[in-house]
Amino acid sequence: MKNFLFVFLIIVSFNNWGQDLEQNKRQFSFYYGYNWSAYTPSTLQLDGEGYNFTIYDITAKDRPSPFDANTYFNLTKLSIPQFNARIGYQWKEKWALSFGYDHMKYVMNPYQRVAITGHIRTENAGAYQGYYSKGDSITLNKDFLEFEHTDEIDNVNEVFNYKKGLLLLELRTGAGIGFIVPRTDVKIFSEKGPNIFNFAGYGASLKTEFRLQFKKYLFLQATGKAGYINLPHISTTRNGDKASQQFGFVEGFWALGTNFFF
Repeated sequence: MKNFLFVFLIIVSFNNWGQDLEQNKRQFSFYYGYNWSAYTPSTLQLDGEGYNFTIYDITAKDRPSPFDANTYFNLTKLSIPQFNARIGYQWKEKWALSFGYDHMKYVMNPYQRVAITGHIRTENAGAYQGYYSKGDSITLNKDFLEFEHTDEIDNVNEVFNYKKGLLLLELRTGAGIGFIVPRTDVKIFSEKGPNIFNFAGYGASLKTEFRLQFKKYLFLQATGKAGYINLPHISTTRNGDKASQQFGFVEGFWALGTNFFF
């Protein structure tokens, strides 16, 4: 598995803010930043015409884009790096609704030796055809499998407040849940799949973050997040073939943002 795109939508937040909302005004916030992530070993089950097999304890890593100004600061290439974006709406002192988009990449390590069970009967599999039972293993060569996939309830505590909000540091902790819509680029037995977006499952996470605010309108944020991903229906071909997978992750990211009032 290579690229993994997570889309977290419609996240409700509960906030105990370190500063009051401006009188009779509603507060919005927006941030954008870049992430790094790591993943637990996982089990991947693939089911299609002529095959149904499971591979176990596969390992993976992320793939952040090398820093290049033309990639990270070019508006036409914003979807290339691993990024996080979120917009929030706070209509009362302690309540907010936010919508977020997390783009994370999950890259299956090639050529690893893994356990396998199930059957492969399709002629396209070549030498990989056969019946596999407990104790069997296989090497994930590229002619066997290439696989690419390319909220939150918050409690906010003030750490310090310099000159009534001129410089404000907040510690935020929270939990989130959301939908996941990956774009899967898969190649099974050297046969390329559709590389399309599909509703595949859901994710849940816990986070801790520090937000340093300047004059209440600008902020710099550092976040650490850990969570669980369950994907029962990953589209792998246009013929209805699918895969399923579950794994844990840790993610860290930094972001720049702004608050604005209406």
